Amino acid sequence: SSPFAQALAFDACRAPSPLATALLQPVELCSAISWWTSTLPVLEMADAATVGQPNEERSVDTPPARKRPEDSEKATGPAAKRRRLTPREKGAQSLDEEAARLAREAASLLVQAHAVQKEATEALQRARFLQETAAKLQVEAGKAKTVAEEAQSKAERAQLETTSEGRAHAKEQDKIAKKAAVEAAKFQKQTEKEEAATSRTAIKVMGDAIKDSMRIAKIGGMWAVPPGNLSFKNVSFSTFQTLFGRGRCAYTPTNFCPSDPTISVVTRDAGSVFGSTKIRGGSMYATFVISSMRATYIPAQRHLSIAYDTDMGF
Repeated sequence: SSPFAQALAFDACRAPSPLATALLQPVELCSAISWWTSTLPVLEMADAATVGQPNEERSVDTPPARKRPEDSEKATGPAAKRRRLTPREKGAQSLDEEAARLAREAASLLVQAHAVQKEATEALQRARFLQETAAKLQVEAGKAKTVAEEAQSKAERAQLETTSEGRAHAKEQDKIAKKAAVEAAKFQKQTEKEEAATSRTAIKVMGDAIKDSMRIAKIGGMWAVPPGNLSFKNVSFSTFQTLFGRGRCAYTPTNFCPSDPTISVVTRDAGSVFGSTKIRGGSMYATFVISSMRATYIPAQRHLSIAYDTDMGF
């Protein structure tokens, strides 16, 4: 485009100029040409300054139109009515809520039960530890008492030997003590012999009772000897020791004594306790043996209970 057209376009974008007016009114053409020759350098300079710059378009931001309530109702439609529950549905909903509440209460009670059981176990362990400690202290006290008595006896003997009469009296005491020791040893030996005979008799009676209790029966179409449970009274502590001391057993507590409230025994070799013939039973159809045995002894009551499980034997 020519400079004249550019100037004309530039001038037309602004306020009306003499040149634009002259184009519309030919009478004043001469004056317009004169004005153009005077303003051309200025227009060329303005045109050079604006070369290479893109035209900026003005945009006017208009605020969004406010939605009317009736427009939203037309778009979404009328609100759906909530359906009323039937009596059965209300009853089912109530039962569901009650079940959820009871489940929460059960979970809370279960947590409390676990906590109480843990405390009870810890208390039982502490009581058992204190009991074992008391038993050890009692043994130590007995030893200390024996040592003190021996020291007292030695001191008295030394005091007696300071005179001739005392030495004679000490010799007489030695004779008496030696004779008493012989009698005590003889009595102890006789007592042990009687206790051994009593224990053998009691063990034989218990073994016979266990064998008699192993009765074969048909259970679910199969021949079997069901598990058994027996109890025995007036079982002395020495008999209990003799009975299970000859077998391969596990004890609770490990270091038991007559002052323990209960003593538990577990073994998987009942034959080592009662003999192989006493733990076998059945018939010509099937033979069963005792596979495991559990016993509980209460020393204060002299009561022994035995439970066993059986398995197929060959």
